[in-house]
Amino acid sequence: MSKIYVSTACLPGSEALDARVARYATEGLSAVEFGAGVSVEGELPQGDFLIHNYFPPPPEPFVLNLASSDANIRQRSIDMARSGLVLSAQIGAPFYSVHAGFITDPVGFGTTSFIFPMPQSREEVEAAWETFLASVALLVDEAERLGVGLLIENNVCPPDLKGKLLLQTPEEFLALFERIRSPRLGILLDTGHLRVSATTYGLNSAACITALAAHIRAFHLHDNDGHSDQHLPAERESWAVMAIQSRAFQDYPVVVEARHESAAALARYVRDLQQWRGDSKP
Repeated sequence: MSKIYVSTACLPGSEALDARVARYATEGLSAVEFGAGVSVEGELPQGDFLIHNYFPPPPEPFVLNLASSDANIRQRSIDMARSGLVLSAQIGAPFYSVHAGFITDPVGFGTTSFIFPMPQSREEVEAAWETFLASVALLVDEAERLGVGLLIENNVCPPDLKGKLLLQTPEEFLALFERIRSPRLGILLDTGHLRVSATTYGLNSAACITALAAHIRAFHLHDNDGHSDQHLPAERESWAVMAIQSRAFQDYPVVVEARHESAAALARYVRDLQQWRGDSKP
């Protein structure tokens, strides 16, 4: 059975990466995914770590979008993802994960997600798709050169974002793997994102996982009410925990992204999850 990682985004607020890693270490949490919730100064600590999406945060903030029609944003996104791949190789991580693209660039941030304008035409949607494919193809070449994986995370799509994001259905993901064929390319399946998107599109979450099983390489684990990205802990009998219990995914890393009030509470949850995951399913 593979490791269970915890995201730096699991605790409230923000602090220096070294401080958060130390806080986790005091509770026996040594496998950590570096992502949101931390600031970075100097060199990264050494250990069993993963690199996720917008990390380390750049001095000049921007929204990473590999499908952007803005040449500057797209290039900065490619450069940041390429740096994530290089950093992953340097620290011995098996993969780097990045969010799927957005059809349009965001114009603000709402209560739980970015605010995106609606695409103006089918041609704009198709152009974003082709731009995203070209960006991923460049990054796959880099991943193959470095010997690490490139995992694409599914976006979260509440109803107000329908039609504004890429890779929302199994068919879209399968089209990606049809166009770009590489053993280095896979899916970071975010269970919380999937539940919201499945509700929006009228899909069954478990059926989506079955359809994409051949391409899934890791999981982000959290849950919600199906309507917004709440980052709640997935309970023992939830569909999300049942998914990671499957023998088909026993060797795949799971990253806890559920929010907890303290590192001690997070550590208790990880111990429970290790026990639950041991009760494997067919």
